[in-house]
Amino acid sequence: LLVVVGIFYHRYRRLAAADFEISAPPVPRSVLASIKTAEKQAYAQEPFARRVAEYLQDVLTFLVPSLTYRLDFSVGRYRIKPATIEAAAEWAVEAGYLTMHVDPDPGLRHLLPYFSEQPVLNDWQVAVILERLRLDHPRLRDCTWDEVAADPWLVAKLYSGYMGAGGDWEQWRATLTPGSVAQQRLGLAGRPEPTADLEP
Repeated sequence: LLVVVGIFYHRYRRLAAADFEISAPPVPRSVLASIKTAEKQAYAQEPFARRVAEYLQDVLTFLVPSLTYRLDFSVGRYRIKPATIEAAAEWAVEAGYLTMHVDPDPGLRHLLPYFSEQPVLNDWQVAVILERLRLDHPRLRDCTWDEVAADPWLVAKLYSGYMGAGGDWEQWRATLTPGSVAQQRLGLAGRPEPTADLEP
């Protein structure tokens, strides 16, 4: 019991020392809701064993977040990997969406998965990831978020990037056509894609 109390007290001190301020990119709630719903439905369709494994990863994050960090387990309602969170946080500092008021504790990065279990921070993380993706795409960066939110194909394109673009980022940047998995999860499979989106 004393060991457990000591571990959690140490974690508390690290979290209490993390003096930072966040501001969210202007990602519409409807876009976040679409992605959250798609992730939730995809998770529900996973085999039982996989769902149990994902659940245990969330539990492990509360108990030993440093292990989740080292093993890069996906956690939280958006199933984000710590490596993705870390890259997004570094970009957020450069973009002005995250301001650290103290020198960051190097050990705090081991608690990054823990932040993914907090709903408000979880939404912020996803918004940062989506904003980074939008600005990284040659054509999407010229679209406003209102235009993206109004076009389910553009939302699906960002969702393709959110899922990793199949590892082919050059192809992801080359068109506005979403990947087949993103189309299926967002209910676009079988629907004709607007011609304007198919032309470079």
